Amino acid sequence: MLLALFLAPVAMGATTEEQKTVPDESQGLLINGFWDNWFISIDGGASVFFSPWDKNLEFTKRIAPNASLNAGKWWTPVFGTRIGLDYMSGNSATIYSDAFGYQSNGLIDGFDDLYQQRFHGLRPHVDGMVDLINLFGGYSPTRVYSLIVYGGFGYGYGWAEGEPISDGMWNVELRGGLINSFHVSDAIDINVEFKLSKYDSGLCGERRGEGDGYQPYHNLNASANIGVAYNFRERGWKAPVVPVYEPVIPKYSDAEGDALVQRLQDANNRIKDLENDLAATNEALAKALEAANANVEEPAVTVYYAINKSNIRSSERTVVKAVAEAIKADPNTKYVITGYADKQTGTDEINARLREERAQAVYNLLVRYGVNPDQLITTTDTKPLNKFNYALDRAATIKVAK
Repeated sequence: MLLALFLAPVAMGATTEEQKTVPDESQGLLINGFWDNWFISIDGGASVFFSPWDKNLEFTKRIAPNASLNAGKWWTPVFGTRIGLDYMSGNSATIYSDAFGYQSNGLIDGFDDLYQQRFHGLRPHVDGMVDLINLFGGYSPTRVYSLIVYGGFGYGYGWAEGEPISDGMWNVELRGGLINSFHVSDAIDINVEFKLSKYDSGLCGERRGEGDGYQPYHNLNASANIGVAYNFRERGWKAPVVPVYEPVIPKYSDAEGDALVQRLQDANNRIKDLENDLAATNEALAKALEAANANVEEPAVTVYYAINKSNIRSSERTVVKAVAEAIKADPNTKYVITGYADKQTGTDEINARLREERAQAVYNLLVRYGVNPDQLITTTDTKPLNKFNYALDRAATIKVAK
């Protein structure tokens, strides 16, 4: 199915040899090629176990190191997968002398049957990831922070120091967590990860031979890691392409051409009649325009947005680029960029954020096109921009500052 999604845009643009295509961000789903948006990451940190007896061990003595190596791919700006290998170690407490890493000289103060244990584990794992910021806020190439939630499972091997390797235990891990990802550059991310894992009691080898009175239980392990990720090949996202169809101009017969010429002559005669009618009103119209111009506010350029969006569409970027050239030609004039949002949809908080983001998006694009930031002022306005159609309030305006 994924292969079909990858090939769909190509198939759309290859209907004929001469078919042209253009990017269209309004298509919504952004998907790059298979070899794009891969990453590799490494991280390390500390973890703490929570088994039935660990609460009796001093917390600082329960902290143990762990590390992880991962490779993965973002299939869309929202959804990704990764595989990896975790190393973990545990400082725990047990009442069972056959547990992994049982410390016969590690009796815990205040107890006559509770001992410390130390053990290790290696565990391959698979995770599914969702970028919550892109899911709810839409993809933005300039965003520097992502909040990623993930879940998955692992299956690996546990062992203890001084124990024969053959005594190690295989066990299943259920895992989930949050990744705070900071994009310091296109290629490098700094990740702060919080993870919670659940294992069965075989992780640390307790009660390997189930006897009288044995009750199976589960271990929980909470960890906090910091690491770095490197992103490969194409790192942003391209809008899907849609076909552009050239207009078809039919060839007319001679009779059809003569008929068109006659219709054109009739139209020219009608134009002359209208010109005669308008001649008598030209002077009055000029005076009316002169009086109106004295009270007309400075015209504004308007950039429109899709509902609940603040990213500028490619069709609007041409308008902003033309405005940028005009502003650069007049460096002594300041301009006000005002953000709007329609009140018919969304909450007051969402609309307030959209107004600010829409004004800021125009500001950022003008600066990218070479406009001096000192010439620009951003603001918002809660009044309707268009009283006849609230959908036209999803906009930002650019006009000369008074």
